[in-house]
Amino acid sequence: MHDYIKERTLKIGEYIVETRNTVRTIAREFGVSKSTVHKDLTERLPEINPELASKVKEILEYHKAIRHLRGGEATKMKYHKGDDERAGSAIKSKKIERRKGVSSGL
Repeated sequence: MHDYIKERTLKIGEYIVETRNTVRTIAREFGVSKSTVHKDLTERLPEINPELASKVKEILEYHKAIRHLRGGEATKMKYHKGDDERAGSAIKSKKIERRKGVSSGL
């Protein structure tokens, strides 16, 4: 294994223990793919530092246990994000309609 891979693997392992971020977030921050991060943490890290690997494994298992909640929350946010904008425009249009109704009655 190349030295730069060992260094990256250790950095990623220490980083996930410190921050408890997801594999996807770590991949973005380190500029590598999710597959690379996962391989580093599950296959390479146990060979390099078994103690750190056991801590990382607990975090990954926790993330796996709650992934159905994270996915549901992300989907909820995705579809409700537009609701705020639409609600704002609906309120504005109702105010305009009321003004028209009030002004035409005078």
